[in-house]
Amino acid sequence: MAASAQALFIGSLVVSLLVLMWMAVPTEQSLMAKFPNVIIVQGFGSEPIEPVTFDNDTRPELREVSPRALNGLYQWDPLFYHKTFDRFVPWESRGQTEVFSCTLLCGALNSTGSDVRLVLLHWSMEAKKHLWYLLELNADDASSPIILARSKFRKALTFRSPWTTVTDGGDVMKARDLKDVYLLTAWDAFRFDTPVKWGCTAAIVAMTAFMWLQREKDD
Repeated sequence: MAASAQALFIGSLVVSLLVLMWMAVPTEQSLMAKFPNVIIVQGFGSEPIEPVTFDNDTRPELREVSPRALNGLYQWDPLFYHKTFDRFVPWESRGQTEVFSCTLLCGALNSTGSDVRLVLLHWSMEAKKHLWYLLELNADDASSPIILARSKFRKALTFRSPWTTVTDGGDVMKARDLKDVYLLTAWDAFRFDTPVKWGCTAAIVAMTAFMWLQREKDD
Protein backbone atom coordinates (compact mmCIF):
# COMPACT_ATOMS: atom_id res chain seq x y z
CA MET A 1 0.00 0.00 0.00
CA ALA A 2 2.84 2.36 0.90
CA ALA A 3 4.61 1.51 -2.36
CA SER A 4 1.46 2.27 -4.36
CA ALA A 5 1.00 5.61 -2.61
CA GLN A 6 4.61 6.47 -3.22
CA ALA A 7 4.36 5.57 -6.92
CA LEU A 8 1.18 7.63 -7.24
CA PHE A 9 2.82 10.60 -5.56
CA ILE A 10 5.92 10.44 -7.76
CA GLY A 11 3.81 9.99 -10.90
CA SER A 12 1.64 13.00 -10.00
CA LEU A 13 4.75 15.05 -9.30
CA VAL A 14 6.24 14.20 -12.70
CA VAL A 15 3.01 15.02 -14.55
CA SER A 16 2.66 18.30 -12.66
CA LEU A 17 6.23 19.22 -13.53
CA LEU A 18 5.67 18.48 -17.22
CA VAL A 19 2.48 20.57 -17.29
CA LEU A 20 4.24 23.41 -15.50
CA MET A 21 7.10 23.31 -18.00
CA TRP A 22 4.65 23.32 -20.92
CA MET A 23 2.92 26.38 -19.53
CA ALA A 24 6.10 28.24 -18.59
CA VAL A 25 8.61 27.59 -21.36
CA PRO A 26 8.05 29.03 -24.87
CA THR A 27 7.79 26.44 -27.64
CA GLU A 28 10.67 27.78 -29.71
CA GLN A 29 14.31 28.24 -28.81
CA SER A 30 14.84 31.57 -27.11
CA LEU A 31 17.59 32.97 -24.91
CA MET A 32 15.52 35.96 -23.78
CA ALA A 33 11.98 34.73 -23.18
CA LYS A 34 9.70 37.67 -22.42
CA PHE A 35 6.55 35.56 -22.31
CA PRO A 36 5.48 32.20 -20.88
CA ASN A 37 4.09 29.61 -23.25
CA VAL A 38 0.55 29.66 -21.85
CA ILE A 39 -1.62 32.39 -20.33
CA ILE A 40 -4.80 31.57 -18.42
CA VAL A 41 -7.67 34.06 -18.82
CA GLN A 42 -10.19 34.13 -15.98
CA GLY A 43 -13.11 36.28 -14.83
CA PHE A 44 -15.28 36.80 -17.92
CA GLY A 45 -18.97 36.07 -17.46
CA SER A 46 -19.72 37.98 -14.28
CA GLU A 47 -21.06 40.92 -16.30
CA PRO A 48 -21.99 41.62 -19.96
CA ILE A 49 -19.58 43.13 -22.45
CA GLU A 50 -20.16 45.28 -25.54
CA PRO A 51 -17.88 44.33 -28.44
CA VAL A 52 -16.53 46.91 -30.89
CA THR A 53 -15.25 46.28 -34.41
CA PHE A 54 -11.73 47.21 -35.48
CA ASP A 55 -13.11 50.40 -37.06
CA ASN A 56 -15.03 51.45 -33.91
CA ASP A 57 -18.47 50.21 -34.89
CA THR A 58 -20.42 49.17 -31.79
CA ARG A 59 -21.86 45.66 -31.71
CA PRO A 60 -24.95 44.66 -29.69
CA GLU A 61 -24.35 43.80 -26.06
CA LEU A 62 -23.66 40.10 -25.61
CA ARG A 63 -26.64 38.57 -23.85
CA GLU A 64 -27.50 35.32 -25.62
CA VAL A 65 -23.91 34.03 -25.50
CA SER A 66 -22.10 33.96 -22.16
CA PRO A 67 -18.69 35.66 -22.07
CA ARG A 68 -17.58 32.75 -19.88
CA ALA A 69 -16.53 31.06 -23.11
CA LEU A 70 -13.62 33.53 -23.28
CA ASN A 71 -12.01 32.03 -20.19
CA GLY A 72 -9.40 29.35 -20.73
CA LEU A 73 -5.83 28.62 -21.81
CA TYR A 74 -4.16 30.68 -24.54
CA GLN A 75 -0.88 29.42 -26.01
CA TRP A 76 1.86 31.62 -27.46
CA ASP A 77 1.61 31.57 -31.26
CA PRO A 78 4.72 33.29 -32.73
CA LEU A 79 3.73 32.38 -36.31
CA PHE A 80 0.10 33.48 -35.98
CA TYR A 81 -1.62 34.54 -39.19
CA HIS A 82 -5.18 35.53 -40.03
CA LYS A 83 -6.33 37.36 -43.15
CA THR A 84 -8.16 40.04 -41.11
CA PHE A 85 -5.44 40.65 -38.50
CA ASP A 86 -3.76 43.44 -40.50
CA ARG A 87 -6.94 45.51 -40.32
CA PHE A 88 -6.30 46.03 -36.62
CA VAL A 89 -2.50 45.80 -36.40
CA PRO A 90 -0.67 47.32 -39.40
CA TRP A 91 1.98 45.06 -40.90
CA GLU A 92 4.75 47.49 -39.97
CA SER A 93 3.67 47.26 -36.29
CA ARG A 94 3.51 43.46 -36.18
CA GLY A 95 6.92 43.29 -34.52
CA GLN A 96 5.48 45.13 -31.50
CA THR A 97 2.89 42.42 -30.85
CA GLU A 98 2.71 38.96 -29.32
CA VAL A 99 -0.26 36.67 -30.01
CA PHE A 100 -1.66 33.91 -27.80
CA SER A 101 -4.25 31.68 -29.50
CA CYS A 102 -7.18 30.08 -27.69
CA THR A 103 -6.07 26.49 -27.07
CA LEU A 104 -8.07 24.79 -24.31
CA LEU A 105 -11.34 25.35 -22.39
CA CYS A 106 -12.13 28.54 -24.35
CA GLY A 107 -13.88 29.39 -27.59
CA ALA A 108 -15.11 32.15 -29.87
CA LEU A 109 -18.50 33.66 -29.11
CA ASN A 110 -19.46 33.54 -32.81
CA SER A 111 -18.12 30.31 -34.29
CA THR A 112 -19.96 30.56 -37.62
CA GLY A 113 -17.31 31.10 -40.29
CA SER A 114 -14.62 29.38 -42.29
CA ASP A 115 -11.71 30.56 -40.13
CA VAL A 116 -12.70 31.84 -36.69
CA ARG A 117 -9.96 32.52 -34.13
CA LEU A 118 -10.00 33.82 -30.58
CA VAL A 119 -6.71 35.41 -29.55
CA LEU A 120 -5.12 37.31 -26.70
CA LEU A 121 -2.95 40.09 -28.10
CA HIS A 122 -0.20 42.03 -26.34
CA TRP A 123 0.78 45.25 -28.11
CA SER A 124 3.78 47.37 -27.13
CA MET A 125 2.74 50.52 -28.96
CA GLU A 126 5.57 52.60 -27.52
CA ALA A 127 8.45 52.13 -25.08
CA LYS A 128 6.18 52.86 -22.10
CA LYS A 129 2.79 52.03 -23.55
CA HIS A 130 1.75 48.38 -23.25
CA LEU A 131 -1.71 46.85 -23.28
CA TRP A 132 -3.64 43.64 -23.90
CA TYR A 133 -6.57 43.03 -26.25
CA LEU A 134 -8.95 40.09 -26.51
CA LEU A 135 -9.92 39.69 -30.17
CA GLU A 136 -12.24 37.51 -32.20
CA LEU A 137 -11.26 37.11 -35.86
CA ASN A 138 -13.59 35.76 -38.55
CA ALA A 139 -12.51 35.42 -42.18
CA ASP A 140 -16.14 35.72 -43.38
CA ASP A 141 -16.90 38.90 -41.41
CA ALA A 142 -16.11 42.27 -43.00
CA SER A 143 -16.09 43.78 -39.50
CA SER A 144 -13.39 41.43 -38.22
CA PRO A 145 -11.46 41.69 -35.93
CA ILE A 146 -13.98 42.18 -33.15
CA ILE A 147 -12.51 43.72 -29.98
CA LEU A 148 -14.09 42.07 -26.94
CA ALA A 149 -12.12 43.71 -24.11
CA ARG A 150 -8.79 45.33 -23.35
CA SER A 151 -6.48 46.08 -20.46
CA LYS A 152 -5.47 49.52 -19.23
CA PHE A 153 -2.20 50.99 -20.47
CA ARG A 154 0.90 50.13 -18.46
CA LYS A 155 4.40 51.59 -18.64
CA ALA A 156 6.04 48.19 -18.28
CA LEU A 157 5.24 44.78 -19.73
CA THR A 158 3.06 43.04 -17.16
CA PHE A 159 0.32 40.44 -16.90
CA ARG A 160 -1.24 42.17 -13.90
CA SER A 161 -3.17 44.85 -15.76
CA PRO A 162 -6.74 45.86 -14.88
CA TRP A 163 -9.22 45.08 -17.66
CA THR A 164 -12.04 47.21 -19.08
CA THR A 165 -14.74 47.05 -21.70
CA VAL A 166 -14.01 48.77 -25.00
CA THR A 167 -15.49 51.96 -26.45
CA ASP A 168 -16.28 53.20 -29.93
CA GLY A 169 -14.10 56.28 -29.53
CA GLY A 170 -17.02 58.62 -28.85
CA ASP A 171 -18.33 60.32 -25.72
CA VAL A 172 -21.52 58.25 -25.31
CA MET A 173 -20.10 54.78 -24.76
CA LYS A 174 -18.00 54.73 -21.59
CA ALA A 175 -15.55 52.00 -20.64
CA ARG A 176 -16.40 49.94 -17.56
CA ASP A 177 -13.91 48.20 -15.34
CA LEU A 178 -13.97 44.40 -15.52
CA LYS A 179 -12.83 43.87 -11.96
CA ASP A 180 -13.06 40.06 -12.06
CA VAL A 181 -10.95 39.61 -15.20
CA TYR A 182 -7.28 38.73 -14.77
CA LEU A 183 -4.41 36.85 -16.44
CA LEU A 184 -2.57 34.01 -14.74
CA THR A 185 0.64 32.30 -15.87
CA ALA A 186 2.87 29.47 -14.67
CA TRP A 187 5.41 32.14 -13.78
CA ASP A 188 3.10 33.19 -10.95
CA ALA A 189 3.90 29.88 -9.25
CA PHE A 190 7.39 31.23 -8.61
CA ARG A 191 6.14 34.47 -7.06
CA PHE A 192 6.05 33.79 -3.32
CA ASP A 193 3.73 36.70 -2.64
CA THR A 194 0.92 35.06 -0.67
CA PRO A 195 0.68 32.87 2.45
CA VAL A 196 -1.03 30.18 0.35
CA LYS A 197 2.00 29.85 -1.92
CA TRP A 198 4.36 29.68 1.02
CA GLY A 199 2.15 27.06 2.68
CA CYS A 200 1.84 24.92 -0.46
CA THR A 201 5.59 25.06 -1.05
CA ALA A 202 6.31 24.03 2.53
CA ALA A 203 3.77 21.19 2.28
CA ILE A 204 5.34 19.87 -0.93
CA VAL A 205 8.83 19.98 0.56
CA ALA A 206 7.65 18.25 3.75
CA MET A 207 5.76 15.56 1.84
CA THR A 208 8.74 14.89 -0.42
CA ALA A 209 11.04 14.55 2.58
CA PHE A 210 8.55 12.23 4.32
CA MET A 211 8.24 9.98 1.27
CA TRP A 212 12.01 9.84 0.95
CA LEU A 213 12.43 8.86 4.62
CA GLN A 214 9.78 6.16 4.26
CA ARG A 215 11.62 4.78 1.28
CA GLU A 216 14.88 4.66 3.26
CA LYS A 217 13.16 2.76 6.09
CA ASP A 218 11.64 0.23 3.66
CA ASP A 219 15.08 -0.44 2.17
